[in-house]
Amino acid sequence: MSAYRYREAAVMHGWEFLNLAHERQADIAQLHAFALEQPQRLADFIKANGDAVSELVNATPSRRQSMLRRIAGNDALSQIALILGAWQHCRKAVLAYDWIEEHPRHFTPGASYRSATVEQGWLFDGLRSREWTRWPRQWGPSPFADKDSPADEEDEDDFNPMMDNYDPATERY
Repeated sequence: MSAYRYREAAVMHGWEFLNLAHERQADIAQLHAFALEQPQRLADFIKANGDAVSELVNATPSRRQSMLRRIAGNDALSQIALILGAWQHCRKAVLAYDWIEEHPRHFTPGASYRSATVEQGWLFDGLRSREWTRWPRQWGPSPFADKDSPADEEDEDDFNPMMDNYDPATERY
């Protein structure tokens, strides 16, 4: 198994979170407004709940709704923030696999795809600092000032057609 197959799996894990949020447009709008007003507080929430985010990424899609209720209760804003955190984690894993492609000795296949996505998402945080997209394009304009709103999305350093052109309504990219 190559790192490329694991990278593809991480992309698909990101799709799973877009699918999970697809019917929650009101919650996405609420999170967008919150992120506009308090982007650092949202980032702090996601970081403070890193273990829960990892647990969500590692879980099968059929377990995630119950996990969200267990972790965040009926708080829709916390649930959608955790979904965003899980999507971000998958995106970081994809970027870490891009780095691994240039540094193959840092990857040994064999772990489950979900566990590897969790590991590589954490690896990204240990790599050199770089800009990355923090808001799914499928959710509309980013609430994060300046970043994530390029004139031409394909010019972004981390543009990924499989992640960024994915449509949860059709489940195609």
